[in-house]
Amino acid sequence: MFTIRTVGGVALFLFGTTFLWLTPMFASQGISAQGAWWAVTQILALAVLAGFTMATYGLFTRIPWWENVALTSAVLGLITLIPYWVAAQQAGEITPWFNVLIHALGSAGVLVLLRVPALDRWVNGHVMAGQ
Repeated sequence: MFTIRTVGGVALFLFGTTFLWLTPMFASQGISAQGAWWAVTQILALAVLAGFTMATYGLFTRIPWWENVALTSAVLGLITLIPYWVAAQQAGEITPWFNVLIHALGSAGVLVLLRVPALDRWVNGHVMAGQ
């Protein structure tokens, strides 16, 4: 059934999976994805993915802490963009700005949705009620 809660949960999880794009596995072919910056980026990106996965689980099971985990994951996602940008620039990636832009907008969207009081009330009224 397509409810706002279902669509929101799937969107939250799928956004979390996009942080895999920032890992060395997704570096352009021929780009050296070695070094400390890439290692830090990978650890942080996987932590963000785990956080959004936990938040999605919490949302679907109506556990109250899901919002805090989603907010923390969004902030950690923004922090992850810093070592990614440095690593990608040093490695010679062609368009690291695109990944940074997409992930910054997505993380900002999560923060706005869960921190603006009117939107947060909407989330609690629709998403947590299963409408």
